[in-house]
Amino acid sequence: MSLGGTIVKVANQLFEMSNTFVELRCDIAMPMPGFSLIEPDIHGLYRPVIVLNPTIIPDDPSVIAHVLGHEWGHHVLRHIEPRGPDIPPENSERRQEKENEADAYAARFIKTYRYDTDAIISFMREHPIDLENRMQILLSADPNPNWTTRSPVLNSSLSN
Repeated sequence: MSLGGTIVKVANQLFEMSNTFVELRCDIAMPMPGFSLIEPDIHGLYRPVIVLNPTIIPDDPSVIAHVLGHEWGHHVLRHIEPRGPDIPPENSERRQEKENEADAYAARFIKTYRYDTDAIISFMREHPIDLENRMQILLSADPNPNWTTRSPVLNSSLSN
């Protein structure tokens, strides 16, 4: 299967798991594998977007599933919100908490759809940001977590 075909397959699985639509784009100039944002459409309605750099992500279904699952998790868990100039940036502790929650969401997806964690760990070693923590989250994922017990912020975002 082609890289584009794999991305579509994984995106459809994520939609199936989350019932959340996210627009996908590619940007080969972006310096990271994936990035999530929200932007208004032509009518002013906000829409979730994930931007992927296919030159950084190997053509491996498991790695694609992890990168896309992590970014999708940011949207499902309501981490991404429109930010105006008058909204202060989040503190680093909350940013790390959101990254851990998105990693846990991706890990749950990986376990549910039985992707290869060894391939993902190899990719993580090539991009070693917070490596030990991210590997621990991936390998200890519960495929059926009770998301409401993870954090009060997560709990309130899921009940809306």
